[in-house]
Amino acid sequence: MKNLLLYISGACFAFTFSTIVYSLFRLLGIFPPLTEKMTLSMLVISIVITILIWLSHLLPLENPMWVYTLEASCVMTVMIVAGAFFNLYPFGLYNVVMVVLVGLIAYGSVISLIYLHNKADEMKINHMILQRRKRDADDH
Repeated sequence: MKNLLLYISGACFAFTFSTIVYSLFRLLGIFPPLTEKMTLSMLVISIVITILIWLSHLLPLENPMWVYTLEASCVMTVMIVAGAFFNLYPFGLYNVVMVVLVGLIAYGSVISLIYLHNKADEMKINHMILQRRKRDADDH
């Protein structure tokens, strides 16, 4: 259940972050205006990426670098294919590179969020272990 919540929160964070970055790029005149249809497409893209990453975690990969490479490949592939499918941006080399960059930045931010979440859990667990050891030492 915790993993499911982690994937859902990752998808939500990626969608939010991508929307913010897209808006910033729009302010710079790089991307076209963000419409409701585009926003829903970005949500679908975030969900598809999350599902592909979940599926990639089912593969027997042990090396973290291979896992990150596969995940980043999922992000880039979906950003390009879905961008073309949903007609989110003018399909040219510059725009494709910018969109993939936004996707990779969002991916990196999700990875950072998960890392920080895991670190917080680790600190809680270590604190509980230290308290239990201290309590056990006081009992003897």
